[in-house]
Amino acid sequence: MVLPWLLLEIACRAVLGSAEAALCGLTSIKGNCHDFYTAISKDVTYKEIKNLLNSKNIMLIDVREIWEILEYRKIPGSINVPLDEVGEALQMNPRDFKEKYNEVKPSKSDS
Repeated sequence: MVLPWLLLEIACRAVLGSAEAALCGLTSIKGNCHDFYTAISKDVTYKEIKNLLNSKNIMLIDVREIWEILEYRKIPGSINVPLDEVGEALQMNPRDFKEKYNEVKPSKSDS
């Protein structure tokens, strides 16, 4: 069984790249048809992420598949968007995003 804190760390690294992204903002990179956001990689501790989530200063996108959420539970305060859907999901209009993921769509200004 994978430990919950490890899943949190994996999810955070996969989407945010680092806590630095949440603390310092993300850099936009223009792609062919999508805007991608990235940050310099930095290890993130469970305590750092927990504090950021509690402070409401970040929006955490959990990129695990649905079966992983069902088996290991949802990360409290996160939005689940499977990794292969992230690019398309972030291009959706807010109404469609809410309908599909039952969450408010992150804006470009969200950390």
